[in-house]
Amino acid sequence: MEIAIIVILAIIIIIMFTYLFLLNKELKGIEEQIDYLKNTDSNNLVHSEYNFKNINHIIEKINELIKESKKIELEYNNKNDSLMKMMTNISHDLRTPLTSALGYVDLILNSNISEQEKTKELQVIEERLKRLEELINSFFEFSKIVSNNEMLDVEKVNLITIIQECIAHYYEDYIKEDRKIILNCTSNKVFLNSNKLLLIRIFDNLIGNAFKHSKSDLEITVSVKENIKLIFSNDLYYKDLDTEKIFDEFYTIDISRTKGNTGLGLAIVKEFTEQLGGKIYADKVKDKINIIIEF
Repeated sequence: MEIAIIVILAIIIIIMFTYLFLLNKELKGIEEQIDYLKNTDSNNLVHSEYNFKNINHIIEKINELIKESKKIELEYNNKNDSLMKMMTNISHDLRTPLTSALGYVDLILNSNISEQEKTKELQVIEERLKRLEELINSFFEFSKIVSNNEMLDVEKVNLITIIQECIAHYYEDYIKEDRKIILNCTSNKVFLNSNKLLLIRIFDNLIGNAFKHSKSDLEITVSVKENIKLIFSNDLYYKDLDTEKIFDEFYTIDISRTKGNTGLGLAIVKEFTEQLGGKIYADKVKDKINIIIEF
């Protein structure tokens, strides 16, 4: 009987030592994998060699942290690339009107031109400097948007009233070019819990963008079914417009930006729309471009 007990105890001790040995080896293996992942640019995850249940749970948590870390790193790298691209574009965009304005200043100072010609050149300089101001304001606004993490003030607002206010702002501009803004909606009241100031900036940007980059009327349609959908539709001015890219920062058909396009207007609209919990996309139907917002 005593021999049997000793044998059983010996077996238990051997099993315990084996378990502890394998457990220690498993933990060392995990430590080595973590050190490797920390010091190398690898997409590997930590894996178990001996399949201990409790250790597997810890490995799952470690892998979740690794995935989250990789996601943050990727977002950081993408933002860094975007920042470098932004700085390059800012440098180009700011230099163009400034160089042009300085050229006209030099012409006025160092050329024997008439007062009438000087007045004409000064008007050109004024246009270039206004363009420069517009660019600086756009870049400043966009930088505030992407870095702002504050909670938005939300209130019950009437979308139709806000759209009508934005239409009124551009009414004279459209009339001068013999164009119209047509609002299609079956109701004068479409309520939404949202931020009024951001909605004004969204609609103002879209109406202004349509005015600047089209020669046609602008049609705004508001429908309320499962959700609230707004469609801003006008004639397609740029035939090679890529609807998949128009919300990207600095995307512009006018590469030289001579037509007053910063490439930030729709990027700002997209950022604001998403901050308000909506989504925005575009499509081309025959000779029409549609910007669609859904809340």
